[in-house]
Amino acid sequence: MKDRIFTSKDVEGNELTLKFVRPNQAVLSKAELVFRSAFSKAFRADIITNAEVEKMLRERNIWSDDERNQATDLRVKIIELENKLEDNNASLSNDQGVALCNEITTLRLKLMSLNSIYQTIADNTCETVAQESRNRFLCSQCIVDNTTGLRVYKDVEDFDKRSDEVLAFDAFRETVIASLEVSAGRQLPSDLTEDYAENKWKRERGIGQPQLDDETPEEEEKKEAPKPRKRKG
Repeated sequence: MKDRIFTSKDVEGNELTLKFVRPNQAVLSKAELVFRSAFSKAFRADIITNAEVEKMLRERNIWSDDERNQATDLRVKIIELENKLEDNNASLSNDQGVALCNEITTLRLKLMSLNSIYQTIADNTCETVAQESRNRFLCSQCIVDNTTGLRVYKDVEDFDKRSDEVLAFDAFRETVIASLEVSAGRQLPSDLTEDYAENKWKRERGIGQPQLDDETPEEEEKKEAPKPRKRKG
């Protein structure tokens, strides 16, 4: 997997070209230790686990089998329409394709709305706290200046002190996406919505984004873009 090159700005507004360098095994091993340590600390602080969230949501009938099945059905429908868009690309007129893209977009909005019920509660578990600690560590170790190759951050503490900077936001996002790339087994764009089948199709046809009465997935994605939380102390 290639290193990720991206642009950001320093505190004075100057544009920077940076790179997320793929971590070697030594860095990955340290990152795993950071994850385990953060998980243990969160667990001792009585922060709930993902399993406990699942149990609580079921007991309170907030995220029951009905909601789970609805989410699964929406994912299946989205995949079916994505395949239809790809398989029939050559024969689709612009109007037909846009209608199909809008249908996919509407389903994505429904899925995001449904998932938000779960994510709102599951956003602060032992696992999420530990994963954020791991990503912050990788940020401090793997973000370098693309020209000089020098690390941007001295250590995690340095990253935390500068977490309000635009640079920290961008660096954290790229670190998260780099991890997603490992799972996906392919390169991903900085704006993950660019990878949506409907957006790829519209770019190929030179067609603008559809306008909906509600927020588009792109707007929703921006609001939920991964970012480091402000550390206390």
